[in-house]
This record gives sequence, C-alpha cells and structure tokens, in this order.
Amino acid sequence: MPTLTDFGAMPVAAPGSDRGGLRSACLTRSAHRITWCAPAQPESVGQLRKRASMIVSAWMLSTDETQTAELVISELLTNAVEHGHGEMTLTVARTGSALEIMVADHGRATRSTSSSDPDEHGRGLAIVAAVTQDLYIDKTAGGWRALARMALRSRTSDAAA
Repeated sequence: MPTLTDFGAMPVAAPGSDRGGLRSACLTRSAHRITWCAPAQPESVGQLRKRASMIVSAWMLSTDETQTAELVISELLTNAVEHGHGEMTLTVARTGSALEIMVADHGRATRSTSSSDPDEHGRGLAIVAAVTQDLYIDKTAGGWRALARMALRSRTSDAAA
C-alpha cells in the first residue's frame, strides 16, 4: 500500500486561535486548503465537521460530494478520537478535480472502544474506502495519519447542473 509521503502529504500548519476550543491554522498556500487542530475528544468531531462543511460548500461541490465529504470527515475524526489521544488535526484541500481530507492524531492509542461488538465499531475505515477514490494510512512518530482522496465530478453547484 502506498504511503502518504508517496503522494506529497500535506504538512500540518502551525496552530492559531479559534472559538469553541478549536485551534485554526490560517489558510495555507491557497484559498483551497485549511487545517484545524482540536483536542481528540468526541465534542470536537461535530465542531470540526461543521466548520469543514462550510468551507467545502464554499468550494461549490455538488450536494452528494459535500455529504460524502462530511461522512469521510466524521469517520476519520471519530477514528482519531477512539484510537488516539491528545490533539488531532483535520486538513481539507481542494486540488483541481479532487478533494483531500487528512486527519492526524498526535498521540499513541491509550484507550480502546467501549464495546468489542462488531455491530457497533470497526466499519469507519471500510466506509471511507468505499466512498473515496483513495485511502492511505500511515504511522507517524507521534500517532497515525489518514488521507482520503475524493474525485470530484464538477466545479459547479447542483443548481448550475
């Protein structure tokens, strides 16, 4: 399986301040990439998903693409919360005809899921792999990093279709 470094993984930008306990890096390199840092806590998942959804919507993706991006963001962030600790980052980037979503956790796994029932856990990465073009997972010095790449069908909104 290729690693993120094979595909020029996006660096995590230096954190700044933001409301709601999240830390936001400024837009880096272009108006089509942003990184947020947040505690790897369940309440951060919804906050990050909401912020990223607003950005993705501004990039004029179709409704289906926006909803798929929200699903991927939720699954990858939830995975970071469940299996890591400390801080996590979410980077969303529009690169031509693709949307890249990267989540990294900054800690070693210290807790397991509350249930070992396969009906409750264990499907997140399989879901992400099924709805994206590519999914890459890498072990880093301080945790794990996942990059999902979605092929985009158009540059216009549903209203223009």
